[in-house]
Amino acid sequence: MTDYNPKNFILEFFKEYKINDEKGVLTISEVPSDFEEFIGKKSPYKIVFDFNLHAKIKDSELVTQGSYFLLAIKDYLRNKGQTSLLKLNIKPDLSELNKNSKLKNNKIIEIKEDGYSFLSEFSFLSIYQYLNEKKQTMNNFLIKDAEVLDLDISKFKTNNGNKEEILSIDLKESYNFVKKILDLQVNKEVKTIKSFLNVKLNKELDRIKDYYFKQIKEKDEEVERCKEKIKLLESKLKHTYYERDINTLKRMIRESNERLNMLQKRSYKERLHNEEIFHINDEIEKHVLSIKNVLINITQYYYPIYNLIVLSKGKKISKKYDPILKKII
Repeated sequence: MTDYNPKNFILEFFKEYKINDEKGVLTISEVPSDFEEFIGKKSPYKIVFDFNLHAKIKDSELVTQGSYFLLAIKDYLRNKGQTSLLKLNIKPDLSELNKNSKLKNNKIIEIKEDGYSFLSEFSFLSIYQYLNEKKQTMNNFLIKDAEVLDLDISKFKTNNGNKEEILSIDLKESYNFVKKILDLQVNKEVKTIKSFLNVKLNKELDRIKDYYFKQIKEKDEEVERCKEKIKLLESKLKHTYYERDINTLKRMIRESNERLNMLQKRSYKERLHNEEIFHINDEIEKHVLSIKNVLINITQYYYPIYNLIVLSKGKKISKKYDPILKKII
């Protein structure tokens, strides 16, 4: 997994086409016509990542986060993930063969091609969104026989593949396997983000709970004060003899009862509790981590397997050799 930046994304997307990287300008040519039609512009594309260069280079495309060219590529990928077929031009390395333990004390007398073996490379763009943040990473996995290879495939020369040379390839099993690997990789990557979100969410939830605890407590205290006030006024009323003071106390008792009835009728506890639940759910929703994995490209590589005829104790023996794995198979 590599941190995403616009240049890495561009290089990954156009890796199978002609790219010239010089003085901060990527010149990309020989782009498929369907992409040219989708983006509305013919190649070659002169891509820059700096505002000053953009001003100097005529007809250049400035690529930054959120730029039209970048968004257009992402829209294109959503509609059509690319699948490519490439042939690796690779021959057995005699020095490597001589080091192979299975060929020790054997003499190689003939080397010839004997069928093909295959590698699949899956490229994903992983997008993480949370709160007001957005993070993206590139993921490339080179797969062979349900195993991830740690191999720099770019060091080998390649040609456009010929479908007539090989049988049709079913990538379903490889894709299902790499999806599991991707999920593990993404889960590892987002551990820090999830930890951050949990800490921040708990802080916000504590704030909300504390606020509504205080609100309910204040209302409870107001109810008790209202009841105490009514008791006090009723006690005074029993010992009051002047009509004017009696009327005043009765009015105050009536107003206090109305206030008490209003508090109890509106069920402030239920109302505040519902408000608390609403705000809690709102914060939980805000702190959700959204993960989206977009398949950018599948590259199917094929390369020759070699049949080695070796002389062992006076007998000719046939052994098959994989030049990528550098081992007898």
